[in-house]
Amino acid sequence: MADRLQLSERTLYRLLQRGELPGRKIGGQWRFRMSEIDYWLDMRVSRMHTTDLRRLEQEGPPSMAPLGELIRPENALIRLSSGSPRDVIREFVASVTYPETVDGNALASRIQEREQLASTATVDGVAFLHTPRWEPRTPIQSPLVALGRLSQPADFGAIDGTPTDLLFLLLAPDAQTHLTLLAKAARLCREPRLLSGLRAARTPGEVIDLLRSRERTLFRRQAEAEG
Repeated sequence: MADRLQLSERTLYRLLQRGELPGRKIGGQWRFRMSEIDYWLDMRVSRMHTTDLRRLEQEGPPSMAPLGELIRPENALIRLSSGSPRDVIREFVASVTYPETVDGNALASRIQEREQLASTATVDGVAFLHTPRWEPRTPIQSPLVALGRLSQPADFGAIDGTPTDLLFLLLAPDAQTHLTLLAKAARLCREPRLLSGLRAARTPGEVIDLLRSRERTLFRRQAEAEG
């Protein structure tokens, strides 16, 4: 579990002793359910302080490009019909352009399985869609980012009942890359005027320019803080 979470055993035991990590002690040994760990990881990332998100990004693959470079124009502004989460997810998955052959029905089912565990929708009207980590996520070989925008906000299960209108699809070939993607997206969505800009964007080019602009601002602030 320490290897899977990229944590030291000492940190893992400390989290368990505090009751912060879901686990059960059976016969003197700790046992874990991957569905519960998956949920814990998502909640941990979504609630992280900006400094912690940045640290998680730095621990990720050194060659990973910024989100604004990972998102392809054909996936940068996918307009979706409003509806139930299941219908929206299926439409979104079917509308994305993939760099390789992907079983759309299987992918949509896995994403829905993850959403049934606990919604990835936030109080800001954004959902970060992905597949569960306790089984193989997707057959893709490189990170994929797509942005979908609903015609009308819909109930996606946010904890405070806030409707959702922006959807990020985040797919990665391994758990660490996925966590880095999620950290990047979560941190970027906290940037001032980023979400309002995505809601007002009229073309995929505007979305990409906005993401790249906000990421440059974020990187510049980091450099100044470290300088």
